[in-house]
Amino acid sequence: MAEILDGKKVAAHLSEEIKNAVEESINHGITPTVAFVRVGDLEDSISYENAAVKKFQKLGIETKQFHFPEDIPEQEFLDKFKEINWDFSIHGILLLQPLPKHINITRAAQLMRSFKDIDGLTVMNLGKVLTNADDRLEPCTPAAVMEFFDYYNLDLKGKNVTVVGASAVVGKPLSLLMMNRDATVTTCNLYTDDLVDKCKNADVIVSAAGAVDLIRKEHVKPGAVVIDVGINFNEEGKLVGDVSYDEVKEVAGYITPVPGGVGAITTTKLAEHLIKAIEHQKQAVLFIEDKF
Repeated sequence: MAEILDGKKVAAHLSEEIKNAVEESINHGITPTVAFVRVGDLEDSISYENAAVKKFQKLGIETKQFHFPEDIPEQEFLDKFKEINWDFSIHGILLLQPLPKHINITRAAQLMRSFKDIDGLTVMNLGKVLTNADDRLEPCTPAAVMEFFDYYNLDLKGKNVTVVGASAVVGKPLSLLMMNRDATVTTCNLYTDDLVDKCKNADVIVSAAGAVDLIRKEHVKPGAVVIDVGINFNEEGKLVGDVSYDEVKEVAGYITPVPGGVGAITTTKLAEHLIKAIEHQKQAVLFIEDKF
C-alpha cells in the first residue's frame, strides 16, 4: 500500500516559513503585495482567484485585484497592464488565464517584469528554469510537484522519471526541473504510442495530461512514486486526477491524492515566489544604488 504524499501537510509547513518571511519584510518597511489581474468573468478563474486571495491574506500578504471586462480592446488592456507592472507598491503579479481570444498572452507576458512574475510566465523565467538559475521564478504547479521531493526527502538523482503531459506551464518546465536534479527524464503525451511501456520501468511517474484514469496499475512499477497533476471530473461529477487512484495505490510506493495533493500546494508556492520576488527587487535596487 502506497504512502500518501499529503499536499495539505506540505502547504502547512511552507506557510509557516512564509508567515515568518512576511513578518520580517514588514518589520523592514516592506508590505508584500500581489496584484491579481483578471479579464472577463470565467467561473474557474473567479474561483481560483478567490481561493488564492484568501490564502494570501491569511499569510499576511496584501492583495490588489484588477478586473477588466471581457470585451476590453487589447491595446487598452495592455496599457492598463503596463501601469500595474510599473507600480512599485506591487511586488508580484498573477495574470489569470485564459485570456479572451483577442488578447495575446505573449504580448502581455512580454510587458511583465520578470522579477514580478510569480507564476513563471515570462520567457526570462522559463529560460532561467532551463539554465537552473538561482533567481528563477518557475511556474507554480511544477514548483509544487518538486516540493514533494524536498519535503519527503525523495532523491531524484539517477532516477528514471516519466512525465506525461508537455504543456508550457507544467510538463515542459517540470521535465527541466527534474533534469536539473540529475534525473533521467522521458516525456510523453496523450498521443504517445504504448504509454504503458514508457511508464512501467519508471521510478517516478508524473501525469499532467488531463485524462481520467490515464495511469492504471499496469503502468506502474512496484514501489514507484506517482504524482497526479490532473484536474478532471468523472461521470459522477467528482473531482479526480489522471491516475486510477484506488488500483494504483496498491502498487506504488508513494502517491498523491486528488484533491489534497499537488493542488493543495500551488497557491502557497505562489506566495513563496512573492517573497523571493521581493528579495530580487531589493537586490536590484542595491545594484542600481551601487552603480549610481
